[in-house]
Amino acid sequence: MKIGIPRALQYYFYEDLWLNFFQNLGVETIVSPPTNKEIVKMGVAHSIDEACFSSKIFIGHVGALLDQCDMIFVPRIENAAIREEYCTRIFGLYDLVRNTFPEAKLLHADVNYLYRKRESAAFLQIGAALGKSEEESKAAYQSALLTAERLKETKIARQDALLAGDGPKVLIFSHAYNTYDAYIGTAITDFFAEHGIQVIYADLIDGKEAKAITQEAYGKRVYWKVSAELIGGIEKYRDRVDGIVLVSTFPCGPDSIFNELLLRLIKDKPILSLVIDEQDAGAGIQTRLESFMDIILAKREGNKHG
Repeated sequence: MKIGIPRALQYYFYEDLWLNFFQNLGVETIVSPPTNKEIVKMGVAHSIDEACFSSKIFIGHVGALLDQCDMIFVPRIENAAIREEYCTRIFGLYDLVRNTFPEAKLLHADVNYLYRKRESAAFLQIGAALGKSEEESKAAYQSALLTAERLKETKIARQDALLAGDGPKVLIFSHAYNTYDAYIGTAITDFFAEHGIQVIYADLIDGKEAKAITQEAYGKRVYWKVSAELIGGIEKYRDRVDGIVLVSTFPCGPDSIFNELLLRLIKDKPILSLVIDEQDAGAGIQTRLESFMDIILAKREGNKHG
C-alpha cells in the first residue's frame, strides 16, 4: 500500500504531522514533486477559471499522483477548532478531487469541530481504512503530533535567532502553501537570500500567541484561522524588519481583504504586494523585487545617517 500526498494547500500546514503519522504506522508515502510547469498546466486544464491559482495547483498535484500510488490522501478539514475556519477552497478539496478525478481512489477523513469531528478521531478513521487497530493509530497520531509541535518550535527558535542578528530583513506575509511552493514563493524568497537579505516568515509563530496578538491589535476575532495567525505574525515581527512582502494568488478572497487592510494600516514600513496567477510573469516580478530591494536598502542606509 502506497499513499500519495499532494504537495499543495493543506500539505504545507500538516506536512510533519501527516508524514510522521504514516511513517509511525509503517505505511509508505509518496509526495508529489515540487510544483513545475507541467503540474500547473494540468491543474489549470482541470479547473474552472474562477478557482484560485493555489487550488488549481492542488488539482495538478493530484493529477501527477494518479499513476504513482494506490490511494491519494485528501481529507476534508473544515476548521481546526470552533471559530477557526479554513477557506472554503480548502475544505471543499475532497469533493473537488472526487468529481475531477472520479477514477482516483481517495483516502479520506473529516475534521469539523462544529459537528464534533475532532482531528484525533479523523486519524483513527484513517488508520482503520488502512487496516490498523485503534491503539496503533492513536499511538501513531500522538507521536506524530508531538514531533510536529517540536519541529515548529525549532523553526520558530531558529527564526528568533536570525532576528537578533544584523543585516537587512524582509517579512513574508503569505499562506504557507504559497510561501513554500516552488512555483510561487520560493523564487521570491530565493531572490532575497541571493542578495544577502534575511527572510522572515509571518507564519512562523505559535498559533495561540498569534491569535492573542491579533485580537489585541484589531479588537475582534478574525474569522479565517490562517489569516488570524499571519496577522499576529506581522504584528510581532514588523518592527524588526526593513520591509514587508505580501504574496497571494489570484483571486483569493481573504487575501484581497487583509492585504488591503495591511496596506492602509502599516505606514512605517515599505510594503510590496505581489499577486501571482498562472500567467508566466517572472520577469515582471523580478523587476518589482529589485526595485523593492533598492527601496529598503536605501531607507536602511538613510536611517543609519539620519
